[in-house]
Amino acid sequence: MGPLLQNCKANFKSGPLGKIPTDTVAWFFKIRNPNVCNIFGFKNSTAGDAAILYSYNLADKPDERICGLKKCDMTGTLFVTPNKAAAGGDPIVSIVTTEIKADGEKFQYGYMRLFINGTAGDKFELSVMNMTGTGANKYTLTLAETGWNAVMIELFNPAEVVSGGWVGENGSIKLVITPKQQTEFELSTIELFENIYDLVKDQTFGFSCISDFSGDPALTITEDLCATPQYDESATKIERSLTATNMIGELADFHNLTRRLDDSEHYMQTRGEFTAKSETVNGVEYATFVIPELANNLCPRLVVQPQNCKFDTLYHVDIDKDMTTIELPEEQFFLKGNKVYMSKAYINTDIVVSYPIIVEGTAWDITSDDLNDQHYQMEMVTPINGDEYLIKADNVMLTALPFTWTNAAGTFTVPFTMAKDDQGKFGRIVKVDHRK
Repeated sequence: MGPLLQNCKANFKSGPLGKIPTDTVAWFFKIRNPNVCNIFGFKNSTAGDAAILYSYNLADKPDERICGLKKCDMTGTLFVTPNKAAAGGDPIVSIVTTEIKADGEKFQYGYMRLFINGTAGDKFELSVMNMTGTGANKYTLTLAETGWNAVMIELFNPAEVVSGGWVGENGSIKLVITPKQQTEFELSTIELFENIYDLVKDQTFGFSCISDFSGDPALTITEDLCATPQYDESATKIERSLTATNMIGELADFHNLTRRLDDSEHYMQTRGEFTAKSETVNGVEYATFVIPELANNLCPRLVVQPQNCKFDTLYHVDIDKDMTTIELPEEQFFLKGNKVYMSKAYINTDIVVSYPIIVEGTAWDITSDDLNDQHYQMEMVTPINGDEYLIKADNVMLTALPFTWTNAAGTFTVPFTMAKDDQGKFGRIVKVDHRK
C-alpha cells in the first residue's frame, strides 16, 4: 500500500480512561445492624376492655424502614379493638399491658422506640415501671401521621412521675399503653437503647486527595478433569484498595474495631517542672513539692526525675496510704495526697515529673466485639472515556484500616473486599447521563 492510501485509512474515535480528579471524594457509609437482643414484641400482652389479636405475618409488620432495621427485623403486630360502650355510656379505655424481658437497670438512662399504627392526632399515654411496685414514669405522645408511627421516648425524661417514678431493677420492665380515644390501633416492635450512641445506625465518611483506587476481580476456574472448566462462583471475590491523604469525618468512628463510649472523663499522662522545698514531718526532713492537678488515682503512674548531674529517675515507695512516714534514701520517693516526698538531698532542686491528670474527652473502646454487627457501603465517581461513572459497592468488608502516624503528613491506604450482599450482588456501575 502506498503512502497516499495509508493516509486514507479510517480512524477510530477513542478517549483516555482518565485519571482521578483532585476533587474526587470516595464515600463510605457505615451501617450498624440492629441489636436483636434488645428488640421485643407484644406477643405476651393483656388488654382491659378490648379484644386483642397477635399476628406474626410479614404483611402485618410495619413497612417503615428505620436505618439498620428492616421489615424482617420487626416483631409481630398486636391488633387492639376496644369493646363498645353501652348506649349513652362513657367511652371505654382499652389499656394494654406487656412485659419487656430486659434488664431494667441497663436502660434506666436510655431510650425506647416502638411502633404505633393509628390516625394522625391520636393520643396515647405510656407508663414504664417494674413488674412489681407502683412507681412509674409516664410519657404522653400524639401520632404525627395516619398509619405506622415510630415513637421515641427518653426513659429518663418522663412527663409525669408517679410514686417516686421508675427506678430500673435487675428484672423485666412493665409497659402500659393507654389510648385517649376509643378507636382501633396496632402495636409492634419495642427497641431499647442503653445510650444515645446506640441510636447512631448510619454514618458517612469521605476520603479525598485520592492517589489510587485499584483492585481487580479475582476469578477462579475449576479444574475438573471430567467436565468443561468453568468459573467457581463461590470463590469469586473483589479485593480493592483506596489510597488518600485527607479524610472527612472522625477516624475513630470509621474504624470497625472501635466502639464509642459514654465516659467523658479519662486519665492522661502529662508532665511539669517543680522545685522541691524543705519540709519536716515527724522529725524527718524531706524535699517536697505539690502537684496541684494530680488525678486522684489509687496507683498514680509517676516518673520523678531530679535535674541534677545524674538525671536518674526515682523509685516510688508504696506507703502512700499509710499513716507513717519513713526516712528516704536519695533514689526513692513516696506520695501523700498530691504531695511528693523525697530525700532532703534534693532541697531546692528542680524536678521534672510525669503524672496523671483527668481530662474530658470522647472515647472509643478498641474491640472486635462489633465486627459482625456492622457493615459498609461505598461509592465513588470516576471518569471513564470522558464520562462520569458511579462505582457502588453494597457490602464492603474493611480488611485493614489506617492506624499509623508519622512525623510528616502522608497518604494512607484503606484495603477492602467487595463482598456479595443479601441479594448476591457485589455492587453496581452507573454511567451518569445527567443529574436531576
